[in-house]
Amino acid sequence: MEWVTSIRTPQLTTFFQYITWLGYKDFLFLFVPFCYWFFDRKLFGIFTLFVFISALANAYLKDFFQDPRPENILNLDPYLSALGPSYGFPSGHAQLAVVIWGFIFLHTQNNLIKFGSLFLIIFISFSRIYLGVHDVSDVAGGIVFGLISILLLKLLLSDKNKWLRSLNKMIHFVIYSSLLIFIFLIWPAESDRIIVVALGSLIIGFWFGHTIDNIYFNFHSPKNIALKILSAALALVGFILLNSKINQLFELTQINHGIEVFISSLTLGLYISILAPLILSLMKLQYKADVQ
Repeated sequence: MEWVTSIRTPQLTTFFQYITWLGYKDFLFLFVPFCYWFFDRKLFGIFTLFVFISALANAYLKDFFQDPRPENILNLDPYLSALGPSYGFPSGHAQLAVVIWGFIFLHTQNNLIKFGSLFLIIFISFSRIYLGVHDVSDVAGGIVFGLISILLLKLLLSDKNKWLRSLNKMIHFVIYSSLLIFIFLIWPAESDRIIVVALGSLIIGFWFGHTIDNIYFNFHSPKNIALKILSAALALVGFILLNSKINQLFELTQINHGIEVFISSLTLGLYISILAPLILSLMKLQYKADVQ
């Protein structure tokens, strides 16, 4: 990792510190729901669910391999120190960059968006090496697992597996619940199982709300681009406020931390998939399929 210090400059450091923020949950937990509210709900519903699942898979892999990060003396990441300690392999930034921006690359015809997606995959991944918080093998591993995730998602969305997507919703619920319980039980570090509760309840909440939407409402955003942006932006503001109010509420209670995490994540998942579209429909910013 010594070669990293030889290419560092104040300008590059500032650039990569901004770029690396695009791989942190503070950005991703705003960007991914925004995509769900803004773009085709049917396609980005599966995408959103898969991003959450990929984040959970990355957390499991880190605890499974328990590969230490580079020495802290190399660290120039201003955000990492505010988080709890975690392992290095595979890089979550690299894995989720490939999953998110790779998915967008594959589902757009706009060459500028394609170029931007490739740019972000490359530079978000490299930022982790430059800032000294991952080595090359960590980032390479993240890219590989990200590509595997994209291939699995592409396979899931193929016509060949339409039967799987068409299964009874109760069967889907049993599959998701069983997998999450299984992952919880086999998690390498018992003290870190809270992340299964957090992401697992977010996944279940989102899936449940998305299923209700598909069966009873089939909401979609306006065709007018300005109203579409306004709709997604208002939903995003509501998401931030709801998260803040939930945190304030739990500060006043003595509920078990695991239960707090379960309730808050489940609520946020439901908000993304069904509560926000319902509220926006009352504001005439979301429409049922037969309205437009």
